[in-house]
Amino acid sequence: MDKLELFFIKRYLKTPKRNLFRFSFVFMVLGIVLSVGILSAGLNLFQGYESNLKSLLLDSFAHIGIQSSYGDLISEQDSATIINQLSRKAEIISAIPSLEYPLLAQKGDKIRAINLRAYDFSLEFPYQKYINEGAIKLQSGEVIVGHYLAEELGLGLGDDIELNYPRFDRITPLGLQTAQNRYKIAALYRSGYYESDRSLVISTLDDARALMLLPQGYSKIELRLKDADKAGFFAREYSEDLGQNFIALPWNLYAESLLRLVAMEKWLIFIVFSFLVLIAGINVISAVSTIIIDKRSEIAVLKTLGASPRTIKRLFALRVGVVAILSVLIGQVFGVLLSWFVEKQSFYRLKGDVYFIDTLGAKITFPNLLIVFLVASFLIFLCVLFPLRQIQKMQIIEVIRHKH
Repeated sequence: MDKLELFFIKRYLKTPKRNLFRFSFVFMVLGIVLSVGILSAGLNLFQGYESNLKSLLLDSFAHIGIQSSYGDLISEQDSATIINQLSRKAEIISAIPSLEYPLLAQKGDKIRAINLRAYDFSLEFPYQKYINEGAIKLQSGEVIVGHYLAEELGLGLGDDIELNYPRFDRITPLGLQTAQNRYKIAALYRSGYYESDRSLVISTLDDARALMLLPQGYSKIELRLKDADKAGFFAREYSEDLGQNFIALPWNLYAESLLRLVAMEKWLIFIVFSFLVLIAGINVISAVSTIIIDKRSEIAVLKTLGASPRTIKRLFALRVGVVAILSVLIGQVFGVLLSWFVEKQSFYRLKGDVYFIDTLGAKITFPNLLIVFLVASFLIFLCVLFPLRQIQKMQIIEVIRHKH
């Protein structure tokens, strides 16, 4: 910035009433602030949605599941051997055996497909933080039921729920023979992940084996890692260590496509909302054009004194650019406040059957703030430079003649 440009910038900033509070300038600033705020809030909320969904997936399911390669139960002896072998690895937090089978839950004429998980409650229960009502440790004849499943069946704490297990190995002329039993609801499970809260029933191992006439053994061993993002790497390592009779399946084998879809939607929304900034750029073009028309005499004087069109363009770009950058920063602050408001409000909740989770959350990260700032600044400066081409075409004699 040379001395001439510095002089005019200081003069411009010292007389804000004359320059900043013009009608077109005020609308330019408001347009930038609102568009950048909406763009920033949209990215923050989608980032929060992505983070919450991933967090709930990691908390609701095993990071790695050890299963039989042939679909059989894992015997008590093999389970103890596997747990003993893997517990020495520093990256594993816990290794818990479990049974998992699809069943039917019934209350009166209402029937729902459910996923039964059974654990040994004399050991650590891995999902106890999601028990928001009732007992954490189950006794024989008791179950934990997902919050939305209980709502759909019209059940609450202390009510009975009937679990049915269709026996495909016992087909009679009258149809499938079904094993069934009644259990008392001792607790409600609510993680925030809709699919789990709508289909999960947790019981003791003895009750599950008695219902399905299963021998001793487990359907899988659930591993939880210190760093769940490395589950794919460790799963390959454990599969090689355990041999051909067992296979280790990481959580992202099932959820990776979902998370990629959410990430893609986040950036698609960002691109769409970026057009709001471009629309706000119309006000920028209008404001800069108005300034050029209003300052024609000053432009003529500068050209008479020997200033080049390039210098004059740069001067006007800096004058508007300072305000534009400040407007972008204010818009980002507005976006943060808008994100906070949406997160804290209680009159609207996500539909879990559509969005997988039922809570709105925002996550503000420096990379996202930087991306919004750079994209918004780039688009606005394009709109600033576009009308400055008029200066190149202005003739001094015409300006003076028009002035007088």
